[in-house]
Amino acid sequence: MQLNRCPVCHNRIGLENLVQDEAGREVMARIASLDTATGSALVSYIGLFRAAQRDLAMDRALKLINETLAIESVQWLTPALQETVEQLQQQRAQGEVRPLKNHNYLQKVLTSVRARGVRYTPQQTAATGYSSAAAAHQRLTDTNW
Repeated sequence: MQLNRCPVCHNRIGLENLVQDEAGREVMARIASLDTATGSALVSYIGLFRAAQRDLAMDRALKLINETLAIESVQWLTPALQETVEQLQQQRAQGEVRPLKNHNYLQKVLTSVRARGVRYTPQQTAATGYSSAAAAHQRLTDTNW
């Protein structure tokens, strides 16, 4: 099943290829189970662990996702992830391009987020069409056609 083209590199993406790897399936399932804001922030965050010259292996991505989600509840974690990504992307734009090696930076941002009382409340709206990762996942796994 071809999924059109990658929005970044414009190569064709085969769904079968994405789910061949067990870690790849688990990564997709974990991300699809999150609300859009948390999933997007998490994907951007784990991308910060990737060296400029290399891709991030799926088993490493899965490990990072599990470690990150175990740090704190989503209400505190989501704004901390968003701030971490924003700050590190600004640093990278200024030429500092070292990949993360651990979650220490996120922990510092999380402490700041808690101290300021910044919380995130996921939207509890019903998913329709492809409006959320969960809805897209449901359509991909629905075999009643």
